[in-house]
Amino acid sequence: MTNILLCCNEGMSTSFLVKKMQEIADANGLKVNIWAVSEPKVDSESEKADVVLLGPQIAFLKNTIAERLGTRIPVEAIDSEDFGRINAGKVLKDALTLIREHRAE
Repeated sequence: MTNILLCCNEGMSTSFLVKKMQEIADANGLKVNIWAVSEPKVDSESEKADVVLLGPQIAFLKNTIAERLGTRIPVEAIDSEDFGRINAGKVLKDALTLIREHRAE
């Protein structure tokens, strides 16, 4: 099972994107678990995650969050255009690519 954690200010703005990403993963037979949390919960919730994706509104915290989580998992900001258009397929693909690249290191 691949675990993808999305993080934003309140965990609310990413919830619709999470739903769409999960629908795409399920439709393609991917064993993926996707959920969203608010930024203060990212440290504890990331223990179960393979990647952390940040909503554009907190992209400025990428380095801070990455430092807090260490090198165990990749942390990346979601492209603001993909986020705004709820381009769930692209965000899912980007997340899986990040996980694959991180594991290859």
